[in-house]
Amino acid sequence: MKERELEMISLICVSNDHDKLNTILKASLSRQKNVEYELIIVDSKKYKFNSAAEALNYGGKQAKGDYLFFIHHDISFQDDFELAELESYCKKFSFGVAGVAGVKNIEGKVATFSNIFHGEQKTKAANKSISTPVEVDVIDECLIIVPNKVFSKNQFSVIGPTWHLYGTDFALQMKLLDLPVLVFPSELWHVSDGKSLNLNYFDAIQWLVQRYSKNYSVIYTFFGVWPSNPILLKMKCFYRKLRFYIKGV
Repeated sequence: MKERELEMISLICVSNDHDKLNTILKASLSRQKNVEYELIIVDSKKYKFNSAAEALNYGGKQAKGDYLFFIHHDISFQDDFELAELESYCKKFSFGVAGVAGVKNIEGKVATFSNIFHGEQKTKAANKSISTPVEVDVIDECLIIVPNKVFSKNQFSVIGPTWHLYGTDFALQMKLLDLPVLVFPSELWHVSDGKSLNLNYFDAIQWLVQRYSKNYSVIYTFFGVWPSNPILLKMKCFYRKLRFYIKGV
């Protein structure tokens, strides 16, 4: 890569699995063309962060790029020019945060927008495919893109000891600032199955809603619609925890 004072893209990856990092993310990055980037690896085993927000903020503060790409270690860029294409979207569109999958409230119903693939079988998710960037309410965490000028003033909130919902948090921050939350039409491959739900998620959603309860009557996520009313929220979280115990969903 050509040396310059400011790289266009900083890729920040928090990883605890060096095999996946090397065979998936790094291998696909080695094929990327017509793009300059720096790669910042944050070893979560070494630093023992208590939350995703702490780890991502640590990595983001080291970044020199115009755009910060917070990316999972099991993401594979499929096309040789996919990273360059994402860079071009960053240049063309104004936004507070962007991703490659997101949800949006459309007349009371949650719609999911994405072109990405999941799992070892490379299955297309049951989403609304897009051909151009679209504005959404929140984004998925597998890839989060933040302009450096935005990150310098707004970072990920520590909503508790959790590795969930940091993308939702940042999107909600941006919406309060009237900055667009976008999904870019990239066909990335998320090699894992994307099933990250566990019991801590329901604690995290309560921490998150408590933070934004004065700003939003409901919060939309990939795992449901969550009311800001504390009684209704506790009832829903209790039900979802019970369902998770029984069915795993």
